Amino acid sequence: MLQADEQEWLVLGLAGAATVVLALALLVGSTTLLPWPLVLLGAAYGVDLAGGGVDQWAPVYAGGFVAIAELAYWSLELRGRAEDVERLTERRAGLIVALAIGAVALGGIVLAATSLRLGSGVLLDGAGVLAAIGALFVVALAARRA
Repeated sequence: MLQADEQEWLVLGLAGAATVVLALALLVGSTTLLPWPLVLLGAAYGVDLAGGGVDQWAPVYAGGFVAIAELAYWSLELRGRAEDVERLTERRAGLIVALAIGAVALGGIVLAATSLRLGSGVLLDGAGVLAAIGALFVVALAARRA
């Protein structure tokens, strides 16, 4: 909302709706409602970006989205498991912080990569395709192990 130049009321409405839906999901304890606040926040960010260029704060928003999602799901996981809470609190909090910082760092790298001028050509396009296939392969391996 602080950076919204145009359509600030729409951004404020979407952010407010996201806050209400998140509070409702946490109050009810529904994991099916938890993605929707992030969708609404993403929509608010998209409305804010409409018509503009690349936002230098995008990695920070990504880290914030990851932190919100992790903290919301964690708060629902903690219900009814008081005996394990004390042992795992520090570890889980550290993991959430590391994930959020990692998202900011990764977003910064991607943002920096968009400003590189490498030219074009078939060879460069082929390298991009191979890199995308490699990334999907790594994600598939990680999902298979999990």
